[in-house]
Amino acid sequence: MDTSRTLELLHSPLKMFGVLVGGVLMTSLSLVFVLPVFPELGDDPVAYAIGIVGTLFFGLCTLMIVRQWFTLEAVITISPAGLRDVRVAREFIPWSAIERLSTWTLQGQSILVVAVAPEVESRLTLTRTARWTRGPNRKLGADGLCVTAHGLKVDFAGLAALVHAYAAKYDAPATRAAPAAD
Repeated sequence: MDTSRTLELLHSPLKMFGVLVGGVLMTSLSLVFVLPVFPELGDDPVAYAIGIVGTLFFGLCTLMIVRQWFTLEAVITISPAGLRDVRVAREFIPWSAIERLSTWTLQGQSILVVAVAPEVESRLTLTRTARWTRGPNRKLGADGLCVTAHGLKVDFAGLAALVHAYAAKYDAPATRAAPAAD
């Protein structure tokens, strides 16, 4: 693997279409609880509240998917300078700041957890989604920035292999062996 090159990982239009269809279906299903499609549900305040929350949540998710679909820039860039996922932060995370790389699995989806030195993470301009999910993810066991292959032209195994290879080549602390215990 040539780790001297800059790699740009893009969205997969087919995968993004599938996610978009799912978002539209979930938004529509939530709307069933709000609109008078089934009159017997109209009298249930819990069903109505679930419908409102679901419509707002899935509707916003669907809008984010549409926005991502029409973004032409690379989603993840892996280069000698570091790792960048525009879904997490605009800046590159330098290899020298990556303290730990681990895999976290949630509901069958594998996620690469990138633990970054606190002084570097505090300087990153995290996306709104990354800021909002950072605390809850930490409580669920993913203490770091979460990078996923979801919707990309590469699978998780390929993404993780690339990141680990570049991290090793550029001497990220995450790839250094721990000293032996005496």
